[in-house]
This record gives sequence, C-alpha cells and structure tokens, in this order.
Amino acid sequence: MSFSHTDDGTSEAAWAEGGVGELPELRLPVWDAQTLLLVAVAHPDDETLAATGLIRSALRGGARVHVLVATAGEASHPHSPTHTPEDLVRLRRDEMEHALDALAAGLPASAGPGSPARDRLTWASLALPDSGVAEHEDAVRDAVAAALDAHPGPAVLASHDPGDGHADHEAVGRAVGAVAGECDLPLYAFPIWFWHWADPADLPARRYRRLPLTDDDRAARRAALDAHASQVRPLSDAPGDEAILGPAVLAHHERPFEAHRVSGPDDADAHRAAAVFDRLYRAQEDPWRYLSSSYEARKRALTLAALPRPRYGTVVEAGASIGVLTADVAARADRVVGLEASPTAVERAAARLSGAPHAEVRRAVLPADWPADVAGADLVIASEIGYFLQPEELDALIDDADAALAPGGELLLCHWRHPIEGWPLDGDAVHARVAADPRWRLRTELVEDDFRLSLHVRAAAATHAVVVVPAKDEQERLPAALAALTAALDRWEEHHAQGTAAVVVAADRCDDATVAAALEARAADPRIHVLELGEPTAGQAGVGRARLEGGGGGGGPPPPAPRRARALFPDVPAERLWLASTDADSRVPADWLLAQTVAAGRDEALVLGTVDVRQGPLRQAWLRGYRHEEGHAHVHGANLGLPWSLYEAVGGFPPVAEHEDVGLAEAVRALAGERDGGEGRRVRVIATDTTRVLTSSRLEGRTPGGFSGYLKAVGRPG
Repeated sequence: MSFSHTDDGTSEAAWAEGGVGELPELRLPVWDAQTLLLVAVAHPDDETLAATGLIRSALRGGARVHVLVATAGEASHPHSPTHTPEDLVRLRRDEMEHALDALAAGLPASAGPGSPARDRLTWASLALPDSGVAEHEDAVRDAVAAALDAHPGPAVLASHDPGDGHADHEAVGRAVGAVAGECDLPLYAFPIWFWHWADPADLPARRYRRLPLTDDDRAARRAALDAHASQVRPLSDAPGDEAILGPAVLAHHERPFEAHRVSGPDDADAHRAAAVFDRLYRAQEDPWRYLSSSYEARKRALTLAALPRPRYGTVVEAGASIGVLTADVAARADRVVGLEASPTAVERAAARLSGAPHAEVRRAVLPADWPADVAGADLVIASEIGYFLQPEELDALIDDADAALAPGGELLLCHWRHPIEGWPLDGDAVHARVAADPRWRLRTELVEDDFRLSLHVRAAAATHAVVVVPAKDEQERLPAALAALTAALDRWEEHHAQGTAAVVVAADRCDDATVAAALEARAADPRIHVLELGEPTAGQAGVGRARLEGGGGGGGPPPPAPRRARALFPDVPAERLWLASTDADSRVPADWLLAQTVAAGRDEALVLGTVDVRQGPLRQAWLRGYRHEEGHAHVHGANLGLPWSLYEAVGGFPPVAEHEDVGLAEAVRALAGERDGGEGRRVRVIATDTTRVLTSSRLEGRTPGGFSGYLKAVGRPG
C-alpha cells in the first residue's frame, strides 16, 4: 500500500456516513493495581492519537501503564532545513514527556492504595530506525516480552492494527500480536492511518469496537496532541517543515470515542491465529505434515483434479502455509500469489518456490491484508483457513475473492470436517456459508468423512444464451466477428457446464456474400444460425428490425421461425435465457458474454458495455469525448445484453432504422423506475467498462445516425 499524509484521504464526513459512530461499544477489562497495560507504538504521538481513552481508563482504575515506543520519530521531517534527525530525537523526547503529563492530568492518585497517576504512567524508547521497524520486529517482540517478564501480575497488551497501512505500525502490531498469541494475553488493536486511506465499506471486516471518551478524556487528548507540537504545527515556515498531522487527519481523532479491536484467549480470530500458527511453525518444520502425510498428498491431488481448466492466469491462494499446494498450482498457472499469516511459513515457502519466479507467498493476515494487485484473477483457493476466521471475517474474505475474480472466476474451498476446538467455525459451516451466498453457484463438490471440497463459480441467473448479430452486406467483416463470438460461446459453456449458447445472424436483404459467409461459419460450428430477413412490413425498418427479428420479437408468443433466438430454447424459462447483441463489424473479447451475465447476477438487468475503435484517423478525436468507465452514459447495440424476461417485458427492440439500442435502454429504465423498491428480482441498468467490444472505425455506415455518422461528426473541425 502506498499513501502519504499529504493525500486528501477519506474524509471524516465519509466515515460518519459509513457508520463509524454506530460501532458496538467496547467492554473494558476490570482494571486494578496489579494489572499492567502495555501500549506498544511505532512513534511518539501514536499513543495519544489512538489510545488516550484506553490509557486513561487503566490509570483511572489504578493500573500501571507502560508505553513502549519503537522509534524516536527522527524521520518525521526528512527534508527539514532547520532540524536534523538528532534535533528531532531531542525534541520529540521532550514532547513525549509533556504529552504523558497531559494524559495523566486530572486523574485520581489511584482507585485504591497506590501512586499518583503520572507515576504509574511510564515509557521507554527502543530507538529503532524510524521508517525501518519492519527489519527489527524481533527487537520489538523481545522488548515486549521483557516488559511482561518484569511485571509479576496480569497484563493487557495494546498496539497497532497490523493492517493499518503504515509499515512501522504494522511491524509493531505484528510483533505485539505474536507475543499476545504466545502468552494468551488480551490484545487491543487500534487503527491510525486506516482512517486516512481506507474505504468505509472496509469497516465491518475490522470488527472494531467503540470506546466512548469522557469530556475530560477528550480534553486530555487535545492537550497531549498539542504537546506533540512538531507533528501538529509546522516547525517553521520553510518548505519541508510542514505539519505532519493536518486538519483532515486530526478530524479522525477528534471523535468522542476511540476504536479498538479486542481479541483474547477466548476470542479466536485471524490475528490470534496468525500468532498461534507462527509459534507452531517456529517449533516444527512442517506441523501439518504437508510433505509426509498420504492424506494431505491425496487431498492435494483431488484439489488439482477438481479444477476444470487446464491452465489459469492469476491464482490467489489464501492460507498458503509453506507453499506445497502453491508449487503444484504454479505448474498450471501464469501467476500464483499465496497469502500466509505466519512469517516463518512465508520464509519456508519462499525457499520452496525459488525455482518458480511466477509464484510467491506473501505475509498477509486475512481478510485485512488482501492484496490490491490481483484484480482479474481466474481462481481463488481457500484451503483450511475458513474456520480460523470469525464469521464476519470469512464474509469479508469471500467479498474480497468476489471482487478480485474475473468474469467466470472460480472459488475453491477445502476444509477438514471434524470439530475444530477453540475456533469459531468448522469446515461444514464454512462451506455452508458460501453455498448460501447467491453470488456463487456450486459446480463441483466432493464430500468425504474427513474433508469437504467444493468449487464455486460466480453465479448468474442465465443458464442459456443467444447472441443476435444484425448484418447488412458484411461479407468482409462477418467471419472475424463470428470467430470472436465462437470463442465467447466456448468461454460461456466452459463456465456453464450444463448450459448452451448460440448465435443468430440476422441477414437483412444482403446484396453480397454475407449469407454465404454465415452459412460457412455454421458448417464449422452448428451453434451459429442464419436468419434471412425478407421485405419489412409496415412500420419496420433497418437494424432495429434485424435485432428484433433475430431476437424473436417482443411480447406475445415466440415467433414461429425456428432459427430465431427464442425458438432455439423454447423450454428454457424466460429469466434463464440471456439475449445479447453485437454487430457484424465488431469483435467481442472471449469473456464478453460471460461478463454480461455475471454483471447482471440474479437481477433482471440490461448490461450496457463500452466499445473501442480500431486504429483510424479519428480514433484520438473520438477518445477525447468518450468515457471508458463504470456508470458511463453510452448505449451501443454492439455491446449490450439482458434476460429474455426483461426483453419481453419492454417489447423488445423497436423496429426502427437507427437508435433501436437507445430505445430499448429507455424502455428498461422506465420499467426500472416503475419497479423501484419492489420485492424479488430487481430491474436495473448496469453500465460497465469491464469488457469492451472492438468495433469498426469506418465512416460509411448503414444508417446516417449510427456510429459511423457519430465518428464523422467527431472529426469535423470546430
């Protein structure tokens, strides 16, 4: 992740709208004089930004609080012309003392016999390199363990969320989390920079709880932040001396509450699991016997056998362990990204994959650390990981998988079926949770006494599909268009193991060899059908009529012509038949048809795609006014699709000479407005750029107001 404190970031208003103020309230431990709260942070000021309330609650209850600061904060102003790193070390040490004074101000000496609050609030600096803590995690771990050893009573740990986005914060959080797991201690994990870079939609997966602050707590926080003057105010007017924490950042830390995620010995979750498993990997070379167990070898073989494609592009493996399955999958993929919470396991996986440069295993605590660079993946594998997550964490992981997968992408689950003592879920519960999610369709499942293996694909309501291609004197361009459509049908049928798809070429009184070219294509692929249109009846004209006739007409019973789209699948329910449209001078990508249906999901949706123009004299001028983006405003008959039920409901394409696609879109939008807020399947219009159709840049088209006419207009001067 890459961000800067100078970035605009996510506004506090966006977090408020996203429900940050409605987080469940945090239940604090019962503090007493025998308890130590150990707060480990990366930099001076982190304790104030994120843990003022936690610190003051402990002091208020008579507990001792020790703040362990990994760095001296000397890298906060790397370009300062007035302060050297040594100056900053001295300055920030003084600021830290004054900030702690402020945090303890106004608190009673003790809830019982004890010392003044400030005397019970101590701190130490490890003086590790600022911005380089990740290379010294062991030193942080050792310091935390030593502080615990020096305290004879119970202890509570608090530190950064390992998914905070700042490398120093995450390194300290990982180290403290490891100690918490080893010692079975409660851990409070807090965010800081998460508020700056994250999307409010990420909030539920973090499982944060709200710690309300009293008015005195908020005043203490303001005073402590003011004490950290080098961070909240400029060092000077010179460039390089600007404040690090500007108003937009500080707004997140002016709330009447703090946010923490608590985990303890009885609160098994992803972060606790990471610590537990790293301890196992440090104690044993192969604790799960991946390399020696015949059971594991057979399970891997069955996992690989369940994958329907001979080769995959990008594969993401959640819970990669020491990379044994990763290496096997790499033999069938162009790229494999394994994700593993244990740093020790990651090191062993790296050694195993040293001969496969296209495969890697990264350190990641899921779902918080899902990578951003795996969009468009073909396959996500989640093997023996789901039951170590809280239900909401599992849901977030599945959400991430869904967002990362390309149209037709696959999700493979494999889990032990026996009870998993001490963890939130079991294997059957994990699989049942995904099976109940309407976004997924079960394609393959193997259930044995010991494990369950299931392969899911992104679901769509449609099980059959027909593509209508109007053609008027397109003998030169039609063969390439049909070749591309054949690949799209193959991809569709690969995804829909029991489904079929077809193409209808609606030849509109052609004077060239268009029909012959279509029949030649049909001889090679019987899924291609040819419909020769006769003279139009009154009120019918042009391409709209061709799309209408090719599709089978709108309203009423299907037309009798057996080659028309609806007649190809007369017994398929209307909501299960997908009707797509493209042009004879266009080439669709291989995942085009599949992408349409996946985008629609189980809704009644008109999917409007974008087009790209082949290189020509007007392409650059055209691109200046075109928007390749989600939610675009374009409508192209060369790239749209909808379920037959919706097509029939709006009366089909209007049989007009041009703009029949716009007419269809307007009718669907009108129907969507009528059904807005209704129950059941929604009517929607989805404008997407996920699959572009390549179309011709010719300037002489079949209709004056069509796409060619538009290109002409774009190219006119003025």
